Amino acid sequence: MSKTKQLIEQLQIRSGGGEIRAGNQVRLLHDSCENFPEWLDVLAKAERFILIEMYIFADDAFGRKILDLLVEKARAGVYVALVYDWVGSIGASLKNVFRPLREAGGLAVPYNPLGFARGIGLISRNHRKSIIIDGHTAFVSGLCISAAWEGNPAKNAAAWRDTGLLLRGAAVADLISAFADTLQSQGRALPEHITADTAAVSGSVRAGIVATTPNNNNMMRVDLNAIALAERRLWLTDAYFMPTRLYTQALINAAADGVDVRILVPQTSDIAWIARVSRTRYRELLHAGVRVFEWNGTMIHAKSAVADGRWARIGSTNLNFASWHFNRELDVVLEDTELAEQLEVQFLRDLDNATEIVLNDEERAVAAERRKLGFSQLKIRSRQQAQAVARQFLRLSHAFEGNFYGEKIVDEKEAYAYLGLGAMLLAAGLLLWFFPKLLVVPVILLLVLGGASTVWSAWRQIRGFRGKK
Repeated sequence: MSKTKQLIEQLQIRSGGGEIRAGNQVRLLHDSCENFPEWLDVLAKAERFILIEMYIFADDAFGRKILDLLVEKARAGVYVALVYDWVGSIGASLKNVFRPLREAGGLAVPYNPLGFARGIGLISRNHRKSIIIDGHTAFVSGLCISAAWEGNPAKNAAAWRDTGLLLRGAAVADLISAFADTLQSQGRALPEHITADTAAVSGSVRAGIVATTPNNNNMMRVDLNAIALAERRLWLTDAYFMPTRLYTQALINAAADGVDVRILVPQTSDIAWIARVSRTRYRELLHAGVRVFEWNGTMIHAKSAVADGRWARIGSTNLNFASWHFNRELDVVLEDTELAEQLEVQFLRDLDNATEIVLNDEERAVAAERRKLGFSQLKIRSRQQAQAVARQFLRLSHAFEGNFYGEKIVDEKEAYAYLGLGAMLLAAGLLLWFFPKLLVVPVILLLVLGGASTVWSAWRQIRGFRGKK
């Protein structure tokens, strides 16, 4: 193994908590028009088992189609286990739509449902989106089981832009282990006969699974390492961009060192306030030379990163605090030039339907002068060392450049973002002034519930210790 690959392997193990495995077959799938038919086709062919972790399992046309298929398979003797997030799938949870699956012999487990023993742990959500079939095929993506991704022609709403992948090979075993860990966290266990079946699979892609839990922040470390290793380009697509100070500074340092850092985020979002917060982070990135683009369509929900046409990651993790520190997330790290270049081509296609956010002429000139006069001195020694080792393989035989997107000055975007956030804070302040119980009562309930839950858990442990003695 080359020194470069050893470095990648070491970074994956120490930051992602798992290995990069060789011999996988991986195919990129874009949007619901490619992902949903593949899901249905492979699920229909399941013979041994189906494992699904899903943040949103909607009670709509597509959700019912998937549920009917799962019920049919469970009745036919296929082991079916579904873990759905209780909050993300709140509609289906309250309507008890999974009852037919349970009656057919399938397992439908809500993740962190509302309850006394959960306490403050309710903050943690299962944001994963994975489907595993018969131990040989898996899907990992940003898409949920919901017709929302298909758009709504009646309301002139286009389908959501999103990215997923189909995976076959050694890495499927790690996905099964990640699913088993989630079941265990909810007091359930995966049967011993549920194992990977990848002996007949032969591929050339090196892939690693990063399964984040509330007990680790592995994906944040992987994302930071991606910035450190990027030598020429780092292109990011993110649905809910609210980075920490540490991550923002890492992007600034990379751009200052000459890396072509580009970020594609939604212009309109299904969670409007997040888009407003995102816009307040643009200016400092733009000053450092980071390029920011806003998707002009209904919603871009993809979570992907690609560096230098060599390394990529796809999955459920957003570039924000909740994804990195609170949630269960699932991503696939890929070390493959062909797939990485496919993602780069798709990124540039996405820019065809995006608007670049730029500084005004005066600020642009000042920022350019600062960079010219030595802004690159912000480099970090550890990053230089990592690049020195990685320099031999992070090369491209071609360069993508384009000026086919429109531009908008950041000033207006930022001003309206702050206006919206300010109005929200003002409205919340006035509401709490006249109705303080709206804040006090939920906080008291959360503290009481969390405190009582913690005391109860501690008492059970003490009783267990005494019982052993």
